Amino acid sequence: MEPAHAPGRDRLSALPDNVLRRIMSFLNARQSVQTCVLSRRWRHLWRSLPRINADYTEFCFACLDEKKEKVQEARFKKFVSTLLLRRDPVPLLDKFWLRYQVSDNNNEKASAEAGLWISHALQLQTPVVEVLTFQFPLMLDHAVFTSDYLRKLGLSNAYLHMGFFEQLSRGCPQLEDVFLNDCIILDDEISSTTLKTLNIYASRFSEDYRASISTPSLTSLTLYKPDASVPSLKDMKSLVSASIILDDNTDIHELLMSLSGVRNLDLECPQKMVTIAKNTQWCPEFKDLVNLSLGQFCLGSKLYALTEFLKNSPKLEKLTLDPPEVIIDKLEERSFECEHLKIVEVKCSEDDSTLLKLVEDIFVTCGMSSLQINLKSSYKQYYSDDFFRFDYDSTTAQVHAE
Repeated sequence: MEPAHAPGRDRLSALPDNVLRRIMSFLNARQSVQTCVLSRRWRHLWRSLPRINADYTEFCFACLDEKKEKVQEARFKKFVSTLLLRRDPVPLLDKFWLRYQVSDNNNEKASAEAGLWISHALQLQTPVVEVLTFQFPLMLDHAVFTSDYLRKLGLSNAYLHMGFFEQLSRGCPQLEDVFLNDCIILDDEISSTTLKTLNIYASRFSEDYRASISTPSLTSLTLYKPDASVPSLKDMKSLVSASIILDDNTDIHELLMSLSGVRNLDLECPQKMVTIAKNTQWCPEFKDLVNLSLGQFCLGSKLYALTEFLKNSPKLEKLTLDPPEVIIDKLEERSFECEHLKIVEVKCSEDDSTLLKLVEDIFVTCGMSSLQINLKSSYKQYYSDDFFRFDYDSTTAQVHAE
């Protein structure tokens, strides 16, 4: 008998069909279909894969010939439509992932076709849909999103018309996880009683009115550099972890009051927000806050903002600071307890002992010499293509994927 490890032995084909399908589901759709030529056994395996990963760049990538690009685009559209139509409807679909190019002259048609593909995937009861488009934003008809099975939705570079989130709330009663990147959001209210995780990256809200986010079941929120306006946060009673990174000013007292019940908070905002509010009671008490990460804004104005957060976080155990290269301010007096604070991490781009010493001096000056103070790499990867594609997991989005 030939040993299992013999050279040239096809051990892959010895695996059962369900294992082969699982392995094939991590291939792009075109690659998985091409396996049909391997042998008679492989001929129809692609028709019942648990995942579909339809990637436009497999057909046309950085093509400079406009005529050739149109031909390749037509091939991609035909391929995806045929793939969905010929798929065996019995095994349900675990995930539908689409990367698609939308150009200025085909936006309406391309958006309609993408909507049909999404609709077909939802009919196959997929719980996860992720759509990534480039060049121009996808203009989806939100009526497409009607499913009793959809739990996770990810959209990158999409134009979300008024009524989009209302449709999600009514049409997708099991939806728990939404990831939006580089989207245009026109709704005046993001409201849901089922959402548990909401991540909004570099997306633009309307300038004509201030949107609000009202999600009583939400446990994890990321709001990364919203453009045009900063939405107000309402009914965040279940929120556990929040990451708020702002470029624009907003009412810091209102913002922090909405987040005052969290256990984990990552906050970066313009220095001006704190300066304007300095003579007011802008910082509420964070009774349950255990992990706190603060940006450079907290280390100016004689460390005023840092002091206010420490005064109002009685259960704080870990503090992470992202300081500027030079810290000239010091704590003049210790006006806080922080008896549970054990670890302070200092973010820097390299091993900077000078910066570490400056931070140590801040706490030693006020008698907190027993703290464990460490350096931490300042590199952050907020999201990536791979994150958005195969490894999209709500747990990685809590207070940044680093």
